[in-house]
Amino acid sequence: MSTPTSDTESPRSAAVLYPSQVFVGATLITLGPLLDPILRDLNIPLAKAGVLSFGFFFGRVAGVLLFNFALARVPIKTIMVTCAVVLTLGSAASGLLGVGLWPLSLALFVTGLAGVIPNAISGVWVAAHVHKGVEKAMLNIGAYFALGVVVAPLVIGAALELGATWRWVFLGEAVFSAVVAIVLMLLPIADVRDRENLRTRQLKQVGATHPRLLAVILAATFLYVCVEGTLYVWLAKLQVDSFAAGPGVAALSVTLFWAGITAGRYVAVPLTRFASPARLLAVFASVLAFFVAGLALAPTLAFSETFAFFAGIGASACWPLISCYTPRFPGWQAGVVFSGMMLVGTIGNTVSPYLFGPALAAFGSRAALGLWIIPAALVIVLAFVLEKVARGSDRASGGATSPALPPTGF
Repeated sequence: MSTPTSDTESPRSAAVLYPSQVFVGATLITLGPLLDPILRDLNIPLAKAGVLSFGFFFGRVAGVLLFNFALARVPIKTIMVTCAVVLTLGSAASGLLGVGLWPLSLALFVTGLAGVIPNAISGVWVAAHVHKGVEKAMLNIGAYFALGVVVAPLVIGAALELGATWRWVFLGEAVFSAVVAIVLMLLPIADVRDRENLRTRQLKQVGATHPRLLAVILAATFLYVCVEGTLYVWLAKLQVDSFAAGPGVAALSVTLFWAGITAGRYVAVPLTRFASPARLLAVFASVLAFFVAGLALAPTLAFSETFAFFAGIGASACWPLISCYTPRFPGWQAGVVFSGMMLVGTIGNTVSPYLFGPALAAFGSRAALGLWIIPAALVIVLAFVLEKVARGSDRASGGATSPALPPTGF
């Protein structure tokens, strides 16, 4: 059981946890703007470039599993501080010891593992401590996370334009993470009491409750994240190769993509008052597929940057709209399903950007991007299946449909 802490610490804890999402977002997005200079400096062929993203996101898979299955008895503050310290070491190792594909991939694995756990903690902490204004709390988490993913590419692009190498960017990230670790050590963080590690029997129980609904939720999550993750890892590199963009302009495309995601999430969730989440999912997935096609066919850099923003709009609502169906699982099972979404989403982030490298090397940027329209199109199909299956689960349980969840991003 976690160490008890006073409820009066919760407001002060929120003031610590929310800004911590800035560095979580920044570490998530770092590899994308740095991919081209890393490949050039280390002479890594395109076909193997996906190994770097695989290392990073496989670390995030390991982090999700570690948090859900092994860390329930460790106080939240201890986990947060440890993650910040490990992230410092991983970023420093990336900059100092990343002399080849495999050493750098191993260092990125460490940063991925340490970076995902604070993101998972934020939702768990809000669920335990915020009893009024939950939507506002989750919006705060999303806002601070968005600040990291939107601003970091701009900072990285500017640093590269001024002559900094990718190694210096990783070392700067290490310094930033060290500062976060010190702040977390000095300030209070209220613990989450009575947390429990997941067990196999619990997973079986969740699977038996609404098996078809669970399968569709996880499949739709996996496919949507395959598209989103590939774009924010590879978009800057594609701008360099297709339009000879400089590092600052290439990084701007990543910022625009995430700006679209951020804007879309704030707009999309209130729309569930007028249409079912599944139908809205079909609409947003259609926008995503359309503008991925636009990116593949863009005639100029200006068109490509614009399409990156609107592709972000399309991707924006997929996660919160799919997660609207997790409350159809009773009690603690809803949390397990949400953790399952995080896990399969992270697996999608691991596999898809890795596969994009060989596709890019074999077919070129436009054809490779065209292939990634397929998972977006499959999300559209699954959206209609999701609505049908959800209605069946409602009839089986005798419950009413649940309201949309706040727009917390993957």
